[in-house]
Amino acid sequence: MRGMVLDGRYTLTERVGAGGMGVVWRARDGRLDRAVAVKLLRLPPGTDPVERGRLLAMFGREARAAAALDSSYIVPVFDHGADGEVPYLVMPLLSGRTVRELLATGPLPPERVAVLAAQICRALATAHTAGIVHRDIKPANVMLTGEDMVKVLDFGIATFLDATSSGRLTATADSPIGTLAYMAPERFTRGAEDGRTDVYALGCMVHEMLTGAPPFDATSAPALMHCHVYETPDPVSVRRPGIAPEWDALVRRMLAKTVGRRPTADEARTEFERLAQGPSARPSPGAATDRPGVAAGAPGPEVPPVAPEMKGGAAGQQRSAATPAAGRHPAADAVPASRDTTSYVLAPPLPKRPPATRLRGRRTAWVVASVAVSALVAGLTVLHPFDGDGDGEEGGGKSGPGGGKSVTVAAVAGTQTLTLGSAADSKGPAPQVRGARKGGTVEVLEPGGINTADPGNMWYGTDRLISRLVYRSLTTFETLPDGSVRLVGDLAEDTGRSSVGGRDWTFTLKPGLTYNDGSPVRAQDFAHAIKRTLSPDDFPLGDRTLRSFLLGPEDADGIGDEHAMPPGAIETPDDRTIVFHLDGAHPDFNVVLAGPNGAPVPERVSDIAATSELLPSTGPYQIRSYTGAKNLTLTRNPKWSPDSDPVRTAYPDRYQITGSLTIDEIKSRIRAAGSKSAVMTFTGSLDKDGLGESDGAPGSGTVRVTSPAPYVHVYSIDTERVPELKVRQAIATAYPAADVLAASGEDGVATHHLMPPGIPGSRDFDLYGAGEHGDPSGARKLLTEAGEKDYPLTIGYATTADESRAKAVKKALDNAGFRVTLKNVDVSDLYEEAGEGSYDLFRVPMNVNGLPLASAYLPDSFDGRHTYPTTSNFSRLDSEKVNSAIDAANATTDVAAAGEKWSTVDRRVMEEAAAVPVYVPVRTFLYSARLKGLQADLDGLSPLNAYIKE
Repeated sequence: MRGMVLDGRYTLTERVGAGGMGVVWRARDGRLDRAVAVKLLRLPPGTDPVERGRLLAMFGREARAAAALDSSYIVPVFDHGADGEVPYLVMPLLSGRTVRELLATGPLPPERVAVLAAQICRALATAHTAGIVHRDIKPANVMLTGEDMVKVLDFGIATFLDATSSGRLTATADSPIGTLAYMAPERFTRGAEDGRTDVYALGCMVHEMLTGAPPFDATSAPALMHCHVYETPDPVSVRRPGIAPEWDALVRRMLAKTVGRRPTADEARTEFERLAQGPSARPSPGAATDRPGVAAGAPGPEVPPVAPEMKGGAAGQQRSAATPAAGRHPAADAVPASRDTTSYVLAPPLPKRPPATRLRGRRTAWVVASVAVSALVAGLTVLHPFDGDGDGEEGGGKSGPGGGKSVTVAAVAGTQTLTLGSAADSKGPAPQVRGARKGGTVEVLEPGGINTADPGNMWYGTDRLISRLVYRSLTTFETLPDGSVRLVGDLAEDTGRSSVGGRDWTFTLKPGLTYNDGSPVRAQDFAHAIKRTLSPDDFPLGDRTLRSFLLGPEDADGIGDEHAMPPGAIETPDDRTIVFHLDGAHPDFNVVLAGPNGAPVPERVSDIAATSELLPSTGPYQIRSYTGAKNLTLTRNPKWSPDSDPVRTAYPDRYQITGSLTIDEIKSRIRAAGSKSAVMTFTGSLDKDGLGESDGAPGSGTVRVTSPAPYVHVYSIDTERVPELKVRQAIATAYPAADVLAASGEDGVATHHLMPPGIPGSRDFDLYGAGEHGDPSGARKLLTEAGEKDYPLTIGYATTADESRAKAVKKALDNAGFRVTLKNVDVSDLYEEAGEGSYDLFRVPMNVNGLPLASAYLPDSFDGRHTYPTTSNFSRLDSEKVNSAIDAANATTDVAAAGEKWSTVDRRVMEEAAAVPVYVPVRTFLYSARLKGLQADLDGLSPLNAYIKE
């Protein structure tokens, strides 16, 4: 975006910060010739024109209200506008540091805290008088100038951010913006809010400035919410012995559960100014304050408000941090967080590497996980077939144009057979395909748009198939003529060498590798390729599994600053050697690198747009033209050498890819092509008869292939809301898998376990004997044994198809003795609300990244040591036997043996009834008979060995 000019006036020159509320750029005001700060906000992708107009109008009203605030302690708004779908605020460019950065060195002297808090109160009082509530007061939103003067950031955009939920439409008030460590109880219970909501947040912040930590340090999001609503924090003096008792009284009043028992911002300012003057200015204990009817001492105990929507909550969770050991401050190990980030550590970290190689803070974005999952639900087009019964010859050794045995291509890749190939297997060239010829154009028709040509964002579907042609990775999958699959080195000489129990991985590049411009591929390019994807704003579809393995689950969704790669995480001792130091042991890390995020990107192209033909190619094709979501043309890369490529044959001269077509258009055009031209689809259709069952018959001129997807549709059960095991088992027993599949309108196979058939170790079992339509009598018996009747359940759902599925579930569960309520929400809110504990059950697809690895999603979903939003553990399951089974699987180095271990994890989770699998989708592909050599594999219909028959 550097160089972009907003509304013909503000030229973006340097990105200076990013966080949950937007991205901040240094800019030049061309009209007044001055430097300014521009904050770019977001509208949800695909917002329709009517909603867009409503949101932008709301933004304009709030920005004008904020601009009217007149206080030396508030960062003023100079201007506002919207460039296309990008709303922005223009503010003065300030120098200084945030309170968050100030706290990196530990707690502050009480008198300084009082001075700073009094200034913040002045800012709040001005805003509250104007009817504006900030709703996100926290250390990262308070800046200090060089003169130690407070400047409060981000006034006037709270309602807009709630409406877009950090970039996504919000249909309800159930998804409040803010940062959990500082959010008032009424934010969760939907109680009345006014300016004293900000006072509560300031009370949390004052507690942190005095003690080094907010008042509640719970280790999960639900537990933290529970603490704010129900628990009374320890007095400040418990964590900071010797502090004046007036601090205990004031902070306790500010943190009162009931809004009316808190001081106003102006009343709190008076108290802070008194404390800032030292002991002589303070009233004696028991003296009256300037707040009528309230003594200076702490108020009496109050009964927390009842929050029925937090059913099953987090009772028994940690209430607040323990008193630190003598001589050691709670913030002794703190690391400064980056500016303007909505973050809080909500889960215990994985075992970390030695401090020398782990010098970053532990941070977790509250909404990023749900954003990523929502994006995937909008376009689940990743495929992962199984059970290929190849029709080729045995053998298939490496043979190039000069001779050697030719092979046929297996129709389906059996990824469940995955093994590791040798260094010899990694050499090129790929075997010739029997009967293939060089030349011609392949036309690809896609139901979805072409999202990007940038490998950093190519995570699924159409994009990943394009990446196979344009970008080579460190490793890749090779399918043999019998359909079996092995991992081989692609740009690397082999599949890598691990050490330290799978924590460290070393790869050596093949010699002589170049990009399409002739420049050499260097090890440093792989480090840069991953480093640049760490910003969730720029790379929302980056490979979450790769980042989780490398950085730990707390940073799996990106760490907000594209320059924040932890020191020592990736080393490049020379141009051909790259060493990864992982967050934990991952013996299958080399499998994760067999995708576009394992491809190199040289630093010199950092500012090239994702639509540019200048993006560097290492594969047999390069980008000739790209006009956005609808058209992409690939032509030959003149610098590609088949001698080093173990899997690509590159027979066609050109690929013409067209996106955003209807299924009927695709079907009609492929039928019309017949044997006259080469036309195909990469991702096909999930609909039962979306591409026509009559197609593919002999003489039809088309070929029809079906293959299961790599993911399973699962209904996650919140084990905190439904804590009784027998009740959860009753749910699993009653679930009508085949009925849910039928209601979806998709093609698929009913299932009762969590590992789809294409993953090594997948085993078919039905632990509760639910069958295809559920067992209501067995479920009622389990409910009776649990002493329950008419057990209430809330199921969240989003899309129209999801409503049909949810109704099928409700019918079966009601018949089994439950009392089910369905709640419809916007898809962009579903995962966040599920993470907040709003539903007993909701549907989630598992393993949407398409990797043939259970390790890529089972720990993320069910490891009790890592909870939402750090991972996708929506079930909140924390089972010792599941956690131990995960550790055993992660420690197994052999792929086949690890598969067996992951099968055990699958069964252990099902024993806990933390989720109910229902079906694996099946995708249908159609292509014209003129086209040969296609293969259904991990990502769809692979063209790696495609050719056009004469």
